[in-house]
Amino acid sequence: MVLRPGWFPEYSPAEQLVFDEVKAIIEANYRQYGFAHIQTPAVEPNTVLLAKNGEDAGKQIFWLYGLAQGKDDAKDYALHFDLTVPFARYVLDWENVLTFPFKRYQIQPVRRGERSQRGRFKEFWQSDIDVIWQDTEKWVIGKNLYYDAEILVVIAKTLHEIVAKFLDNKPFTVHINNRYLLAWFFSQFDEKVIPQLYNLLDKYYKISFDVFQKELALLVSSADVAKIVSFVQTTFDRLDPNLVDNDVYRKGYQEVQEVLRFVDGLNQENKYSIIWDPCIIRGLDYYTGTVYETLFDDDFALGSISSGGRYENLTGYINPKKSHYSGVGWSIWLSRMVYLILETMKPEHTTQTEYLFVHFPETIKDVLMLANIFINEGKNVEVYPSAEKLGKQFAYADKKWIPHVVILGEGEKILHRYKIKNMKTGEEREVGL
Repeated sequence: MVLRPGWFPEYSPAEQLVFDEVKAIIEANYRQYGFAHIQTPAVEPNTVLLAKNGEDAGKQIFWLYGLAQGKDDAKDYALHFDLTVPFARYVLDWENVLTFPFKRYQIQPVRRGERSQRGRFKEFWQSDIDVIWQDTEKWVIGKNLYYDAEILVVIAKTLHEIVAKFLDNKPFTVHINNRYLLAWFFSQFDEKVIPQLYNLLDKYYKISFDVFQKELALLVSSADVAKIVSFVQTTFDRLDPNLVDNDVYRKGYQEVQEVLRFVDGLNQENKYSIIWDPCIIRGLDYYTGTVYETLFDDDFALGSISSGGRYENLTGYINPKKSHYSGVGWSIWLSRMVYLILETMKPEHTTQTEYLFVHFPETIKDVLMLANIFINEGKNVEVYPSAEKLGKQFAYADKKWIPHVVILGEGEKILHRYKIKNMKTGEEREVGL
C-alpha cells in the first residue's frame, strides 16, 4: 500500500537522478545568460496571493491552520501557487539593493489545489526566469523587447538540450502571440461572451476542431464562428501592419515583429522551431504583451511544457504606489518534463558513485587512505561498509550501476599496487600506489 498522498510526486533514487540532471541543465543555461538565483519562502501573505485574481486564485491555494485547532486557526499566510507572485513581492522588498533590469531565476516547488491529470499535479516544480525593470515612461511598443526574444531562446536552447539527452530529440515548437492582437480581435464581439471565448481558445489544443467549432456556435453567430476560425488559422506573414487603423492592433503587430527580429539574430542557425500562434493566450491575466507556450509537436494532449509572457505593472496590484515595474518571464514545467521522460524510459542508475572500494579488514586503513585520495581529486566514491564475500560486494556495485570497483587487498599492497575493475567490460587494470 502506498502511503504518500496522491498527485504529490515522489521519485525513486534512479528517478531522482533524472530529475536532478534535468534541473542541472536548466540551471546551467539560466546562469549562462546572466540570470541570478533567488529563493523565496514556501508561504506568502494571503494579501499578496489574493491581490490579483482573488476569487480564482483562492480556489487553488492551500491554506494553513493548526490541525488540532481547525479552520478557525487559519493563518494570514498560505502556500504559494506559482513563483511570479512571490517574485513581485520579492522585488518590492529588495528594490533598494537590486540592480535593474534585474534578471532572476528561481527553481522551487509550488502547490495548487487543481484537478489532477496526466502531467498535472497538486505539487510540482517550476523553473522560472524573469527580467524586470523600472518603467516610468510610455512607449509606443513595449520597452526592452530584446528580453522577450532572449528569454525565448534561453528556453528553446534549454529544452533542446533536455530532449536531446532524454527524449531522442522529440520535436517541439515555441508558440508566440501578443495580448494586444487578441484584445483587438475579440473587441468586435459582445463583451459578455469575450471571457468565454478566451477560455475556449485556451483549450484549442486540448479539444478536437469539431468540438471547438460546436462550442463556438453556442456563444456567437455562424458568421462570427467563421471569423474566429479564420483568425485561428492565420499565419503571421498573412497579417498586414496597416490592415486596420487601430492602435491596439498596430502595437501588437509591431511587438511580435520586433521580438521575432531579435529571435532571428539569436537563432541564426535556425535550430529552434518558433511560430506565431493566435491560439496562445495564457490563462493568468497579469500578462499584457508577448505570451508564449511550448508544445511537443506530437503530444498536444500533454499540454504546455513551458510558458510565460510579458507583464506591465507587475507590482502595482500589491502596492499601488509601486506600479512602475514591468518585465517578461517564462517557466519550464520541470515536474511535467520529468513525468514525460519517465513515461518513456526506465532509469537504472541509482547513484552518481564512480568507484566502489572493496572492504578488506586487513588493509582497510590503506583502502580508506586511497579512497580519500580519490575524494580529494573530485571523484565520487563509496566504501563497502563490511568485509563481506567479494561476490556480494561486486553484486552491490553491479546492482547500483557503479562503473568501477577498486581492489586493494593484501596481495595488491605487497606489490604496492591496486586494481580498478571496469564493471561493464570486466577488464582490470593495475595502478601503482
